[in-house]
Amino acid sequence: KKISAELKAKGCDVDEIYCSSDPHSLDGVIAKKNDNKIAIIDGTAPHERDAVIPGAIDEIINLGNAWDDRWLKAKRDKILDITSEKRKAYKTAYSYLKIAGNANDFILRVYNDLFDKIKAKSKAEEILSSIPPSNNRQITSCFISSFGRYGSYKIGKNDYDFGRIIHVGGDEFSAEIFIDLLYKTALSKDLTFVTFKSPLNPSYNEGIFFENAGITVLKSDISDINSNEFLLNDKLYSERTRRALEIKRLALEEAERWFSIASELHFKLEEIYGAAMDFSQNDELFVKKISQIENILEL
Repeated sequence: KKISAELKAKGCDVDEIYCSSDPHSLDGVIAKKNDNKIAIIDGTAPHERDAVIPGAIDEIINLGNAWDDRWLKAKRDKILDITSEKRKAYKTAYSYLKIAGNANDFILRVYNDLFDKIKAKSKAEEILSSIPPSNNRQITSCFISSFGRYGSYKIGKNDYDFGRIIHVGGDEFSAEIFIDLLYKTALSKDLTFVTFKSPLNPSYNEGIFFENAGITVLKSDISDINSNEFLLNDKLYSERTRRALEIKRLALEEAERWFSIASELHFKLEEIYGAAMDFSQNDELFVKKISQIENILEL
């Protein structure tokens, strides 16, 4: 966070990568200035990363050099117990997310069978007709939503420059199916865009950002486009569908509860490690590293 704030203040284009389980934390920063780029990423569990080309391209910043090893060894048993419980809590949370995802996929299949794809594609073509073609087509993807200790979380306009937003309303399932059809239609054209993957099923998208046009088509609670209008009939809520909706709701509630338990255990570990850390050494390291980063970016 300190590196991000410093580089932003010096006029860098900074992409912040949020932690999926705690969106108030960062897992990484990608800074760009002209043709120069650098990434500073969290290399600790659960997303361990090592230096691939040590020294020449990559390096490791070891904050463990500022620990009091004697303090941590004295707390060894407590650290092991909390770490084990935290791992179990995350495993349980993800098992409930899988249940919710399976229920969500079933409902999407029901909706997909009742979706008027001809009518929806006509609307998709209308949207895409206003998007200028790209000479150097690029298609990338990222997540703007996650599910964790706060339940469903989506970053907003203050965190991402969506440009002009076309809101796709209706309900979440018909909206995702329409955006998926828009995505497949856009693939057949020379367009550059970023897709925002659905966190429960990344084969679907909850939004598409056409940067060249400054337009984002986004699943929303408000409607510029009512995706329910593309449903062939309203025979959606069979007993099986209603059960799937209830299973999804209950599974997400349990996932949120277990993510919250895992987070509390994580904070307990942070308290132990924080007490063992000499932060003045980290401050000195920050000054050294930010100077090196500024040289790489030619600031």
